[in-house]
Parts: sequence; C-alpha cells; structure tokens
Amino acid sequence: MATAAEVLTLSKTVVQQVRSVETPLTFTITVEWVPEDGIYLAKCSEMQAIGWGQTIEEALDELADELWDFANVLVETAEKNANVRDPSLPYARFLLSLSSEKLDKLLRDC
Repeated sequence: MATAAEVLTLSKTVVQQVRSVETPLTFTITVEWVPEDGIYLAKCSEMQAIGWGQTIEEALDELADELWDFANVLVETAEKNANVRDPSLPYARFLLSLSSEKLDKLLRDC
C-alpha cells in the first residue's frame, strides 16, 4: 500500500466556464507530471501559456505569472493597434479584470 508521501498526481485537467462575460469563456487548465524532467507542467490551452515547478503549486504559480504577463502584453498591443485579432484577447481582458486572489482561485480549483 502506498503512503501519502508516495502518491503522485500524473495528470489532471479542469475545465471552467466563465459566464459572467458577454461571450462565455472556457479555461482549460491541465497539470501533468513530467517524469523525465522531474517537474509538474501546468498549461492553459486557450492562452497558450505554461508554467512548471517541483510541485503542482509551483507550476500553477508560474502559470499565473505567465498568464498575467501575456495578458498585459496582448491588451497593450491591442490598445495600440486596433487591427489585432488574437483569439486570446477576450481571455486576456478577462484575466486583467480579476484581482490576483480571483486569478489564484481560478487556477487553484485545478
């Protein structure tokens, strides 16, 4: 029988839909164990962002940083250039409307 210290999460995917915006947004967060690198990899496919770490929490923290940085750059670019038609733009705008606590909750529900 495995002890709690021996249990390892290999992969987990959580899909959350945000309905409080005009067009509902779906966020797909996947966390998987990468044994050859000895790390967890966290991904958000809608924003094409990844984070990694020795623990699931570290991977999600890195993902949150990546999402925030990507959202900032994308929204700034769209404000300067009205021709930007990136499908991630509604996601970026939504993420920037969140407090860091709400972004953390979005990811922690994973």
